[in-house]
This record gives sequence, structure tokens and C-alpha cells, in this order.
Amino acid sequence: MGMLFLLVVVVSLAPQDLFAQKAKKEKRQREKPEITKRVYFGGYLGMQFGTVTDIILSPMVGYRFTPRLNAGVGFTYEYYQDNTWTPKYSTSLYGPRVFARYLLIASFSNVLPVDYNGGIFLHTEYETLNMDRNYFGNVNPVPGEGGRFWMHSWLVGGGLRQPISRTASVNFLLLFYIGDDSYTPYSNPLFRIEFSF
Repeated sequence: MGMLFLLVVVVSLAPQDLFAQKAKKEKRQREKPEITKRVYFGGYLGMQFGTVTDIILSPMVGYRFTPRLNAGVGFTYEYYQDNTWTPKYSTSLYGPRVFARYLLIASFSNVLPVDYNGGIFLHTEYETLNMDRNYFGNVNPVPGEGGRFWMHSWLVGGGLRQPISRTASVNFLLLFYIGDDSYTPYSNPLFRIEFSF
């Protein structure tokens, strides 16, 4: 009985502030986003058929540093076939890319009297592609000669972010290629539809 009385006295004399601090710390830990909540995946797929066949697959993984700022890495693979050549000429382009985005407007409903939760973001991207010099490096390429080279490029622009769930969105990007036009597979402006989840 004396031990129980001593325990009650010690607990009642313990600073209430200590229990409040512990509760606040536990609440902060519960509210702190886990790394898995900040990481997202996505990418884009592009296809063109006809005189030129062009198939692009570009997965990506990103990290949300803040609710407005995110960055990530991706890898692009492109199969390219020019059907105007005799015989038909085909090649592959591939390489890594890094990007950063800043959400200027998280939701139009926050700044305009509209019921639309889409937003606008700025986008910059650095990409390096391994390309076939036969097609992209020469004015008059000769199949079977030349080898491969790395092309470095910057893409800048922005886009419209349309959420489709709490964590997923469809992004419509309008980008401009900055670099040497003689080697690029791009023509300005570039339009891209991308998914992230």
C-alpha cells in the first residue's frame, strides 16, 4: 500500500509539461510524411506511325521536396524508323534525364471563382540521348557508317496539372528544346502528356 501511495505521489508531482511534450512529439511523428508518400512514379508513352514510325517510352521517378517543388530522374527509349529510305532505316535512341518542377498555382479554384482543381507548373529538364550518327549526325547519312554519339539538351516550359485522385495526376506539358538544332530529334514546341501516381 505504501508503494502504491509513493507511485501516485511521484506521478502527480511529475511535470504535466513533460506529458504534453511527449504527446506533441508523437503527433508530429504521425503527421510527418513518410518517404513513400513523397516518392511518385510515372512517365509518358508516345507513338507515331506513317512515313516515320516513332515509339517513345519514358518512365520516371520523382520526389516531392515540398508541396510545390519536386524533382526526379527518368530514362527515355525511342525506336525511330524512316520509311522514306530504301531500304527502310531504323535506329534506337536512349538515355537518362533529370527534371525539376515548381507548382505556381496548386488549384485554379484558390485564385479564381471557378470550381476547377487543376494547376499550373514550371518545368525544366536536362536530357542526354545516345543517338546514331548515321541518321542524326550527318546531313547525308549512310546506313552502316558513322557510329553513335551523345546529344545533350535542355527542355524548358510548363504545364497543366490535372489531379485524377488524391495522389495521381495527368500532366499536359508544353516544352521548348534549347540546343543545337542540327542533331536533335525534337522540333519546337514539344507537347507531352504524362501520368504520375
